[in-house]
Amino acid sequence: MNLYSLLCLLACFVLFSCPPPTSPIKETKAEVAEPAKPQTTQDADCSVFAMVKDFSGNDGCRFLFELNNGDRLLPNEMPLMDFKLANNQAVNIEYDIIRDGVSACMMESNIVRITCITLIGQTGGVKPAKTPCVKANNFSESKWLKSIAGDMNPYMVTRFPYQGEGWAYLLDNGRIKKLYDCQGTLMCSVEGKMMNACVTQIKEMGEGTVIHTSKPPRN
Repeated sequence: MNLYSLLCLLACFVLFSCPPPTSPIKETKAEVAEPAKPQTTQDADCSVFAMVKDFSGNDGCRFLFELNNGDRLLPNEMPLMDFKLANNQAVNIEYDIIRDGVSACMMESNIVRITCITLIGQTGGVKPAKTPCVKANNFSESKWLKSIAGDMNPYMVTRFPYQGEGWAYLLDNGRIKKLYDCQGTLMCSVEGKMMNACVTQIKEMGEGTVIHTSKPPRN
C-alpha cells in the first residue's frame, strides 16, 4: 500500500467516525389558553311601568302589579330576581297574559306570567313622573297601546288631540269603546250604544284621526 492509498483510508475513517452535525435547538413557548370570557346577555326589554301592591289582607292574594291604566296583574310565574318584592315598589316589567288562569284572589284584572322585571326603586306609594306623551301613528308603535289592543282586539283605533300638546286614543271593538290618554290611563268607557258622559267627552274632542281599522265584527 502506497502513501496515497494510506492517506485516503485515514480520511475515510475520520469522515465516517464523526457524529453528524446537529441543528440548533429552537426555543418553543408553550401556548397557554386564555380563560374563557363569561358570556353576557343583553338585558331584557322591561318597559311596562308598574307599582307593586301588597294585597295579602285579601284571601288568596299577595303581591299584584298595578299598571298606569289601573289594571292589576296577578303573577302566576316569576323570573329569578335579585331583590324581594315589597309594597309600593316601582318596577318595569314584561308579561304574558295567561288566558285560562284561575285564582282565588279576585282582585286582579289578569293572571300573568312575568317574563322580565327590573326594580326602579321604593316610592312610598307615590308614582314617579310619567314619561312624555308620544304621538303614535299606529297602535303598534306604543307598547301600552299595543298591549291594550291585544286584549280588546279593536277594529278601529282613533287618535284625538287632547289638552294642548297631548293625545287621546279611542279603541272600539264593536262591543265596548275605551278612551285612554297618551300615558295609557283609562279616561272613560262606554258599552254598546248606551249614552253616558264618556260619549259626550268623545264628541267634544271633535274629529279624530283613524290610525287603525279592520273589518267590523258581526254583532
